[in-house]
Amino acid sequence: LTDDPTPLLAEYAPERTIVAGGLSKSVAAGVRGGWLSCPPAYRHRIRVAHKMMTGGLPFLLAEVGTRLVMSGQAGDIRKHCIAEIQARIAIVRETLEGFDFEARDNVPFVWLTLPDPWLSGTFKNACLAQGVLIDDEDEFKAGRSEQVFHGVRFGVSQPRQDKDVAGGVAVIRRLLDEGRAGYDSFS
Repeated sequence: LTDDPTPLLAEYAPERTIVAGGLSKSVAAGVRGGWLSCPPAYRHRIRVAHKMMTGGLPFLLAEVGTRLVMSGQAGDIRKHCIAEIQARIAIVRETLEGFDFEARDNVPFVWLTLPDPWLSGTFKNACLAQGVLIDDEDEFKAGRSEQVFHGVRFGVSQPRQDKDVAGGVAVIRRLLDEGRAGYDSFS
């Protein structure tokens, strides 16, 4: 969804690179279907491994994915999703103005650095108590680490309507403004 012009490693070494992709990451989250691009020498081994791990190619999903791509509808869906994501990220930018966060216009996730005294796990629980689901930084660590970022990540693509996104981000803003004094973890 980012339209990043950075070349893929496969462009430099196609004879030894396997590229995996999926419609859920490049078109829309609910569209399930993926593909592999690999050197010809690996084609048969990958097909056998895929069949052994998954039971085989689900015909209906493969057909739907193929028709979406070949008809051009996948591109139309992608454009609509990008426009919706951009509108929702604009809501986030406006609501969280003044706080430290990272967001890209075409990416439906926001990384928020928490102000003192919030810890990521505590903030996650405070949001959950208000009906807002976010991920704390530990969800994205490969293992235990001395490095602490005091951050959380939340998505904007799951709610059906923009007003739901605005409501969720308003809860996050209110909790940030109130600090930990506004959250009782014992109730």
